Amino acid sequence: MPDYAYYCDHYLGEDIPEAEFAACMRRAEGKLAYIKEVYAVQPRRGLTAEEAENMALCAIADAVYEFKQEDEARGFSKVTVGSVSESYAEPPELCAATLSNRAAHYRHEAGYYLRIGRWLNG
Repeated sequence: MPDYAYYCDHYLGEDIPEAEFAACMRRAEGKLAYIKEVYAVQPRRGLTAEEAENMALCAIADAVYEFKQEDEARGFSKVTVGSVSESYAEPPELCAATLSNRAAHYRHEAGYYLRIGRWLNG
């Protein structure tokens, strides 16, 4: 898993604050693991497998952070009743189409560094 220095120095990321990086990267790892479970995945030409995966993880983490910011702006990510507070990984208010669109966006972002498809040719 890439660290924050890799995110800033190699991926050239600038959106995710360091304090939130680990959580976004853990979510990105889950998203990429799902993509690799469902689709055939290969690094793009010119990239090693490790480099492609690290860059894809950073791209997905950026998208995770952007969606988190969007959800917080809409008040979706946290519910508080009295002294009890709960947070949601994916807000329950989001419809299936929105969740599907987000999954497609994660694949799209990873696709800059990984070839993703059901049938890949050398």
